[in-house]
Amino acid sequence: MGEQRTKRLFKRLRGVTILMDTLSYAMNIFGGVYEDDRGYRHYRAQGRTYDIKFHPMTLEWSCNCPAYKFGRGKACKHIKEIQNN
Repeated sequence: MGEQRTKRLFKRLRGVTILMDTLSYAMNIFGGVYEDDRGYRHYRAQGRTYDIKFHPMTLEWSCNCPAYKFGRGKACKHIKEIQNN
């Protein structure tokens, strides 16, 4: 039973990876920025699939990398890279 659960998990993760790679590819074609319906601008760090978000109304930045998550909201190197460009 554990083996089947593991196979299903990897199947789901593989789909997420393909989706993220496709989104990264599309973002590179269209200037590296994607704006969603909630107003967030999504960026990609060079060579990474981390989602870096910026909200222009609240001026909030966030990233889904481990350094940002465990840094308690401090700007990670990916956010700093986008801000410096």
